[in-house]
Amino acid sequence: MTVDPVTFEVVSGGLRALAQEMKVSVMRTAYSPVVASGGDMSAGIADAQGLVVAQGQDIPGQLGALPGSLHAMLEPWRGRLEPGDVLIGNDPYLCGSNHINDVCLVMPMFVEGELLAYSCTRTHWMDIGGTTPGSFNPRVPDMFAEGLRIPTVLAYKNYEAVDAIWEIIFANVRGRREREWDLRAGFAGCATAERGLRRICTRYGADVVRSVMEMALLDSERRMRSRLLEVPDGTYHAVDWFEGDGWEDRPVRLEVAVTIAGDAISMDWSGSDPQVRGGLNLPYSSTFGVGIYALKAALGQGIAPNAGLWAMLEVTAPVGTVVNPLPPAPTQASAAETIQRCADLLMMCLAQVVPDDVLAGTFASASVLMMEGRDPVPWRRELLGRERSVFMDNGPGGMGGRRTGDGVSGIKVHTGNARVPSIESAEFAMPVRAIRWERVRDTGGAGARRGGCGVAREWEVLDDRVNFTLMTERSRVPAFGLLGGGAGALGVFAINPNSANEDLLPSKTAPRELNRGDRFLFQSAGGGGYGDPYQRSTDAVLADVREEYVSRKSAQDQYGVVIDKAMQVDPVKTEDLRRRRTATQGEDQLVDRGHWTYGDIDSATAK
Repeated sequence: MTVDPVTFEVVSGGLRALAQEMKVSVMRTAYSPVVASGGDMSAGIADAQGLVVAQGQDIPGQLGALPGSLHAMLEPWRGRLEPGDVLIGNDPYLCGSNHINDVCLVMPMFVEGELLAYSCTRTHWMDIGGTTPGSFNPRVPDMFAEGLRIPTVLAYKNYEAVDAIWEIIFANVRGRREREWDLRAGFAGCATAERGLRRICTRYGADVVRSVMEMALLDSERRMRSRLLEVPDGTYHAVDWFEGDGWEDRPVRLEVAVTIAGDAISMDWSGSDPQVRGGLNLPYSSTFGVGIYALKAALGQGIAPNAGLWAMLEVTAPVGTVVNPLPPAPTQASAAETIQRCADLLMMCLAQVVPDDVLAGTFASASVLMMEGRDPVPWRRELLGRERSVFMDNGPGGMGGRRTGDGVSGIKVHTGNARVPSIESAEFAMPVRAIRWERVRDTGGAGARRGGCGVAREWEVLDDRVNFTLMTERSRVPAFGLLGGGAGALGVFAINPNSANEDLLPSKTAPRELNRGDRFLFQSAGGGGYGDPYQRSTDAVLADVREEYVSRKSAQDQYGVVIDKAMQVDPVKTEDLRRRRTATQGEDQLVDRGHWTYGDIDSATAK
């Protein structure tokens, strides 16, 4: 069916807007703060074949796994679903999920008795059972200890809850009432899409909508293939290491080779380490999903994100590796950490061919600090029928610099797009008080475009038996700089910092019990710089010093800019210093890893 360009733009834009409306519906009806205020959820619409045709501006890590989830969840149910049916699943191996806390709902949408599309929501549940409150713990022995695995089953039949399934689920998670509200919120998002799709079909007709979906896929594919033809053919390699699996504090190798051949692209992770004991193994759906993210971010600007955009993408990840594990390998923490390091690595790799379209290394983490303790609010304990509560503080960090600007400080990066919880929400939910919440000077890598700074968030514990579980990155391996830019500063994580009993922590820990008066410091890593620092204007360096991104000492040592005590540039000394001194790096050096040794890896010889 032929659809005119105006109708195509209106209807395709309406589908994208509908995906955004789904998100609003979920956030307004969810209980968990991480969803209701943090937006840790995603929504999408697929055609009758299960191909994504529209998605919200949500969490790239969740959206990237959506193609795998739709395929795995729908395949056994094709031809069996009816109006009002809703599938539920969260298993990384059986449902293509990114990790088990992200619970996926898929609902068929019928118009005039015919299947037209599917709506999908993926919502982070604050707890999904397992050994640890909040279900976030990299130090678990296998997937059975992580929490409740839900295969693809019906959660709703004819728009009514399937009671037997609900009872099984809620008997195995903490905070039954909260989780029930979160499930209903996910359903509300799917129902919102169904109502919206019917409105669009009433105005334009189902045949037009179906044709627009087909055209949208073809348009994105054509645009993406055309963009790839502009990029030099070749194979580009990169390697990096993430920091331990929760059991062993040792480097775990990630290696990728990106091949561009005409209008096709492939990503091969064959050089990566075997799967690990802890929960840092990345399911294949997420390995493919991070490839989608990199393709869109570095090469697909301005192209609508749907299945057409990644139709030419092939991702190879050998079974049994850390990027395509075999069960019962645990996977829980990978959706927060491993996937972010994979995204950083793909940026490093693509910098060899499209350096103007990538950014330097980031703090590369969801930076989850899971807290569990006695609920400090009496009326809430009574209302929800439980004594203890769980809160996830997902901290921000430094973004890498890029050709068009400095890295942003204190922001979520790459495949994470959730909002940072306010300190007030944490203090209301848990027996803690915020002592520090600030940007940390001199943590962003030096460069013509400076890396973003890390942030410090320090908590004081106000009650006994409060558990903290940490999962983050870059306390050993810093964010890399590009094209002469310097590496970012490492993160710092400590119990009772700057005291006689200070306990410095690795980037991943098992739950640690703290008591009244203890403190916990989370200081995230900075992003890498982009370009030769000596090419940064003196005015920009002066502004950095005045705004406390950079110290006067770093301005002189790293940028060759002398700033006096009156906070003014000394032009004579600066000119002399910049003339006499040669920058330690130049634009001929593509990647600066910084100076570090971790296990048997030395940054000077790392490859």
